[in-house]
Amino acid sequence: MSTAKAALIGSIAKPQLRGLPSRKAAGERLNKIRNLASSLLDEAETLDHENALAEASATVENLNVNSGVDFFDEVRRFEVRLISRALEVTGGNQARAARLLGLGTTTLNYKIKAYELA
Repeated sequence: MSTAKAALIGSIAKPQLRGLPSRKAAGERLNKIRNLASSLLDEAETLDHENALAEASATVENLNVNSGVDFFDEVRRFEVRLISRALEVTGGNQARAARLLGLGTTTLNYKIKAYELA
């Protein structure tokens, strides 16, 4: 679970559940709300990731072969989207993003600078 997600779920506090019949019920309800929030955030993250993959696939399928394809430009655009997505998923942590992408941190840092992503 990302730090941001944990902070959001952790911010759902007992004082926000005032007016419930008992402390035990409030604790149970709080746990249910936290679990639901966590599930919804996971689903949103999954849908966002699937959408990014679908966009990448659509780009490849819609290439105009008759007018020529600039291979290096297409690779650059794909790498920019992939690196940006990895940085989003890892909360901007370059070391974790590099591991996610199977790159060394130096290589990822070089690409971030080369593509002016930072």
